[in-house]
Amino acid sequence: MERTARGRYETNLDDPEFTTMEDGTRFAAFFLGAGPSDPAVFPMEVTANYKFPVHYHKTHYMSVILRGSLRVGKKWYGPGDIRLQEKGSVYGPEEAGPDGCFMLNIFADRRGYVPSILGEPAPEEVDVPPHVLLSKVWNALAETESAEGESAETGSAEGERVPAASASGSPTVV
Repeated sequence: MERTARGRYETNLDDPEFTTMEDGTRFAAFFLGAGPSDPAVFPMEVTANYKFPVHYHKTHYMSVILRGSLRVGKKWYGPGDIRLQEKGSVYGPEEAGPDGCFMLNIFADRRGYVPSILGEPAPEEVDVPPHVLLSKVWNALAETESAEGESAETGSAEGERVPAASASGSPTVV
């Protein structure tokens, strides 16, 4: 993940700085604002053995299948397919295809990205550190760090690396 210019960050789907879970799930958390009710984007890759029970989210969200395939209920989705899910609507179970699935999940409110599984207690709030936080506060901090770096070292902070989130304590995001 790179900060390539003031206010711009770049990465790709195979970025090694994405968080990798024990089951092979890879994801990144991009928060599109500093507030807990701001949107969030989670690129997520699951392995061929991925299965998740019937559940719902406490926010509207959409999922775009980028690679591989994913069965939701009885329907299979492949590259280019887009699913829009209303807040509180129940769906599933989910199962990845033989090549796994890489999807882009976009949540209207990041407080609702944690799934609520039917018949189980409500999930606890989970604090996932963002890989990138887009906000005026973040950009001001980056500008300050850039100015300090320019005066102390090479004269340019262009291409500065953005720290990735730690894998310890991060949930499997679905």
